[in-house]
Amino acid sequence: MARDEEQRRLLAEIERRFIEDDPVLARRLAHLGSARWARRIVAIVLLLASFVLGLAVVAFGAEVGVWPLSVAGFALTVLVPTLIVWRVWVRGRGSPP
Repeated sequence: MARDEEQRRLLAEIERRFIEDDPVLARRLAHLGSARWARRIVAIVLLLASFVLGLAVVAFGAEVGVWPLSVAGFALTVLVPTLIVWRVWVRGRGSPP
């Protein structure tokens, strides 16, 4: 048990020195996890918005009888969310963009 406490004390000392030596980097690293969640939330919002907008364009194109508009809406409904999901998946795996 004493060894665990010694390790915790040593890590706390290293962290304190790191914050003193480079406070700007310490703040950036502290917010790193929140940036990842923000990026995921933005991706989900874009995915849903693209899907809903694409469905609306498909419906409008079908209503007015303009098939290229329906095709564009279909692409917006299927392709854009697929690309967003693929991009998030690639970033999550650590592959180059």
